[in-house]
Amino acid sequence: MIERFGRTLAWISVGCGIAVSLPPGVALAQPAAPEPPPPVEPWYDAFDLRAFVDVYSSLNFNLPKRTEGANQLRAYDTTTGFALAWVGADIGYEPRPVGGALSLRFGPAAERYAQSCLGGEGARCDSDVVGLELLKQAFVSWQPIRALRLDFGKFDTPFGTEAAESQDNLLYSRGAVYWLGEPAFHTGLRATGTLFPWLTARLLVVNGWNNTIDNNAGKTFGATLAVAPKGTLRVAVGWLGGPEQTDFATLTCEAGSAYNPAYGACWPAEGEPGGETDVDRGGANDPEAWRHLVNLMATWQPVPRLQATFDAVYGQEGTRVDTYLGSAALPDQTPISVLGVDEETQRYFGGSLVVHYALTHAWAVAGRGEYFADLDGLATGYAGLALVTSTLGLEFSPTPALLLRLEGRGDFVVRADGDDEIYRVGVRSENENQLTTTLGVVVRTF
Repeated sequence: MIERFGRTLAWISVGCGIAVSLPPGVALAQPAAPEPPPPVEPWYDAFDLRAFVDVYSSLNFNLPKRTEGANQLRAYDTTTGFALAWVGADIGYEPRPVGGALSLRFGPAAERYAQSCLGGEGARCDSDVVGLELLKQAFVSWQPIRALRLDFGKFDTPFGTEAAESQDNLLYSRGAVYWLGEPAFHTGLRATGTLFPWLTARLLVVNGWNNTIDNNAGKTFGATLAVAPKGTLRVAVGWLGGPEQTDFATLTCEAGSAYNPAYGACWPAEGEPGGETDVDRGGANDPEAWRHLVNLMATWQPVPRLQATFDAVYGQEGTRVDTYLGSAALPDQTPISVLGVDEETQRYFGGSLVVHYALTHAWAVAGRGEYFADLDGLATGYAGLALVTSTLGLEFSPTPALLLRLEGRGDFVVRADGDDEIYRVGVRSENENQLTTTLGVVVRTF
């Protein structure tokens, strides 16, 4: 018994010695404590917020006396002297799987954005609904699977290489191709599919060009396909097509007359009170009257300091015009003209090349060259007009929150079927060139 007890004490001593000689983690092995849960992200951190103020000062060397709208055929830098472009605020929430975005804009550029359309200086422009010109974007998003995203509402166009906001571009002013040849926004449904990491497709079903509320019964369809074979190069092609012309007209008839569809005019009708009536502009939604846009976009950044973009457009539309069909006589033998509607295909095309080079972390230079031909006056209201624009800019950004850009730009008429002197000089004179110097200042948050 005593011997057995001695052996037990010996084994206990050996075990204690081993325990003391082993590292603490081995000698005092304990069950691993559960890892603490990851910190909960505050709900507001999931939102992407941005705000900015954009102001500029412009000198037009033609010295047009009316400062507002003095810089003709320009997007947002239209005023000479000191001017506010706009103030903006953006909030976005990436779909998880539901999200959305809201963009608010205030200022003259917001009104210009809402009125952007074919037709130059208001020739065929219908302003957006009152109040909605402040709402640049507002859409909800749903991402049912990782490779597919659906956006429904009002959103920026996917066409073109320039954006409405100057700070998102390589130069302060936006080019003629952007303003005259491409839409700015759409309202409807947008589907984006990531087919491969290097291939993205996008489909659109929308009201049309720059319409929050449509002006006809038809819908516009579009598609883009973007390929990024290398990290430094991205190429995209796009098409947009659909009816853009108003498919009704309001006709005012005097008392004692009413609209007669057989003649397409007001016709004597005893006892009729007269007044306004909506008449069908038949054919406005026909495929022959559709507006089509074909767009080629490319972005190349071979090194971090150098970036170049190329943007080419071709557009056409079967524009409906009144035609003289003949004459008729009222019952009292009063002669009247009978009008009909015909279609005339109108076309334009253009291209833009922009190059931006960063000299240092704060300084950069950029240049842009463009050619835009409006063969039938569809985009500008000037038939046969051909423009060349040249822009050179110097950029200074001492901090990410401050961006200053000084640029000189020339707009030149190189061809016109009629009078090529379209730019105002002084009060009443005009010439074929427009030279400007603009300083743009943007303060922004990220």
